[in-house]
Amino acid sequence: MSTTVIFLGFLLGVPLLLWWFTLRARTHGEFPLRPIAAFQALHGLLGRAAESGKVVHLSLGSSGIGGDQTAVASAGLSVLRYLADQGSAIGISPVVSVADPTMLLAAQNVLYQAYWRQGRARDYRPTDVQMIAPDRTAYAVGAQDIVNSEHVAANVMVGDLGPEYLLMGEAGAQREIVQLVGSNAVETQPLMLATSDNVLLGEEVFAVGAYLTRHPLHVASLQVQDALRVLIVIAIIIGVAVKTVFG
Repeated sequence: MSTTVIFLGFLLGVPLLLWWFTLRARTHGEFPLRPIAAFQALHGLLGRAAESGKVVHLSLGSSGIGGDQTAVASAGLSVLRYLADQGSAIGISPVVSVADPTMLLAAQNVLYQAYWRQGRARDYRPTDVQMIAPDRTAYAVGAQDIVNSEHVAANVMVGDLGPEYLLMGEAGAQREIVQLVGSNAVETQPLMLATSDNVLLGEEVFAVGAYLTRHPLHVASLQVQDALRVLIVIAIIIGVAVKTVFG
């Protein structure tokens, strides 16, 4: 019975917390977010590349929309949306590589919408998004060729990245270009740390929307997560104390 009550309380509490924090974000301004170097590295990235006559490569990983990696794929699309909004204002866009047909369509739509919002829909080029191959290794080899191009000034990789990441990450590290990488795959994170100074670790990948768009709902979701962590810690402490005192 007590377990059912706790579960129901959790189901009711999370939406209420989300509503409350979203309301506060809209009425009282943004909540302060701790600085993360990887997000700061994205600011002005396309502009700096354009000044040198080069481009930014964005890898959205090997997964698509609709699978068990949809959340991290959506995080990659949020990064693309941010870069596309930057680039469409000055008539450039990142070179995007994908490995899944659903991501090809989603990425092309994000780019088109960015140009449309700027009133420059005629400048949109669907070929800026390239589908390489559905196989992880084949995709990594194709993306590695893009990174090795002298026209690429920075390499951004956010999405479902497995051990094949090393092919792309090592290419960027050898060229000593700016690299920003993020994945929820634990086994890939040591490889990312070895090849890039700007790494999104674990849940930081899913904070992309809050950090890049500052949308009240996205920021509120982070506050809800923090609040739940505090509540869980308090519940654990109380449980241990009760068990210790009353056996």
